[in-house]
Amino acid sequence: MEIKNVTKLARGYLFYARNLAAGKVTNTVLDFLAFMDFRLLIILSSWHPSHDARIKLLRKRGVNVSEKAWVDQGVWIEVTTPQAVVIEDYAKLGYGVVIYAHDASFNSAVDMPMRVKTTRIGYNSGIGTRSVILPGVNIGKHVGVMPGSVVTKDVPDGMVVGGNPAVEVGRVEDFGLLWQADLEVHPEIYYDHPNPTRAPSTPYDHLVTWRKAGIKVRHFTELRTGTPFDYILDAKTASKEKV
Repeated sequence: MEIKNVTKLARGYLFYARNLAAGKVTNTVLDFLAFMDFRLLIILSSWHPSHDARIKLLRKRGVNVSEKAWVDQGVWIEVTTPQAVVIEDYAKLGYGVVIYAHDASFNSAVDMPMRVKTTRIGYNSGIGTRSVILPGVNIGKHVGVMPGSVVTKDVPDGMVVGGNPAVEVGRVEDFGLLWQADLEVHPEIYYDHPNPTRAPSTPYDHLVTWRKAGIKVRHFTELRTGTPFDYILDAKTASKEKV
């Protein structure tokens, strides 16, 4: 291997090792701060750099969130009555999602009681970036909520909703078939990604035929990161080209 490629690999793996070590130290410090100050616990349950830590801190706050769920950074989950929020297995919450379970709108204006309803995000459902789920809403299983939606009422299993207020725009099954059709036409823009947050099975598995059809897509490790990790990719690519 050429010196140039060795240098690239060294820079990439040094960056990786440095960040791995710094991450462990950072996580330890942040976990301690969350333990000491409940205000920081609330903030860190949204912004902790470690996903596993965010799940742990949300559960510590009382949120009924599955350890198999995915909760991105910036997700703001009910502070007043967190125990009234349920997030089931393999549910996924995109960046900036807001979930409420209590309504104090009239309570803050006149002498009216605050209302609390259980808000549920169902199995293998995905909530798009910056969506808002209002108190008492039940998101069914295998549901898709489009980014920026405001969900004011229950969503049946297998439906896609979007807008403000959110309305049904189609079935997950139909969107999946459209995705696969586009994959057949433009395989060069798709990357195979073994997502660990994916449900082990769904009602739509029989519709996923692209692998059997032999459609070739790129691997997610080819994606550029904009960090020194790319040096590792550069070096490996150069080595393959010479073989």
